[in-house]
Amino acid sequence: MPDKICFAYFWATSGGVERVFLNRSEVLLRRYPKLEIETYFYNDCGGVALVERYSKARNMSDRLRVASTFDASRYDVVFTVDTPQLLADYPAVEEKVVMECHTPYAENRVYLQKLQSRLKILVVPSSGFQRVIEAECPGLRGKVQVVRNFVPHLPAVDLPGSLPAWRSPLFLYFARIDELKNVKEFVEGIAAVRQHLQQEPLGIISGQMLPGYPLVEDIEKSKVRGSVVVLPPVPFDKSYVLMQLLRQKRAVFVAPSKGESFGLSAAEAMTAGLPVILSDIPPHAALVGNRAKFLYALGDVRELARKMAAATEHYEEMSAECVELAREFSEDAFLSDWERLFAPEAPVKA
Repeated sequence: MPDKICFAYFWATSGGVERVFLNRSEVLLRRYPKLEIETYFYNDCGGVALVERYSKARNMSDRLRVASTFDASRYDVVFTVDTPQLLADYPAVEEKVVMECHTPYAENRVYLQKLQSRLKILVVPSSGFQRVIEAECPGLRGKVQVVRNFVPHLPAVDLPGSLPAWRSPLFLYFARIDELKNVKEFVEGIAAVRQHLQQEPLGIISGQMLPGYPLVEDIEKSKVRGSVVVLPPVPFDKSYVLMQLLRQKRAVFVAPSKGESFGLSAAEAMTAGLPVILSDIPPHAALVGNRAKFLYALGDVRELARKMAAATEHYEEMSAECVELAREFSEDAFLSDWERLFAPEAPVKA
């Protein structure tokens, strides 16, 4: 097991990759007392300060640091997430590098086509995404290792007065606001679910918006202007607070995404006890054990609306089921995959 590792990524923002680095670091530093971790980012878009603040708040700053320059000699192994530039800029580091692919955006993983013959191993965050990658890159079959993403153990919160006096039925969209994440279908679902409910639904949207995305047009076109609230983006270290507060208000989490590598927000929602309705794509299906009640066919808004309504009707039952399913992406699940990654006798998952 290495004593010094680096997690490298091209952008430092406030997105899923940074959350993965912090989640992993907290669990690994607790498990391995001699371990030291550095993160390295090519470009700081405000994320470095967030990482450093979180590290300090969680008492990790003595062993988790952000490196201002990259020096491969400091590390036993380097995990680089969707950043092939590292291999180009530092060719001598190739023997230490473990490439990871986490991006659900197909255009951002084209680099794998060129690297598939060079890579000895590629790490992905879910078994569902493993199938996607192996279908795109046949040369990687037998080389793709799953190191499951996970939701860390975080303290419960008791802030019942921190949200407005919203009444159920509530539906939450918590993701980037763009075409791939498919917020338009969420808005259409809010419009369509009305016919199944006795009360007016409220859709809650929170996420970083792609510049120029026509969210207002989506809302106006679906005629749900009074039934949708758009919140500011929630910092990644506070998302679990929002989830727990919305669990108190019996919210249902809806993810209509066209592509995911894992589905971290959905996993967080399930861990907090929110029933989820997810688009039926491989990573989502893996999260919910392929159980049909939690999945709907992309583009089928009527099915989406029916299942949203069913989740409000069977709330407690589906909530308990989601919490049970969430054990599959626990800290222990991650550690099992991590240790298998470094076991010399372990075969790579096919």
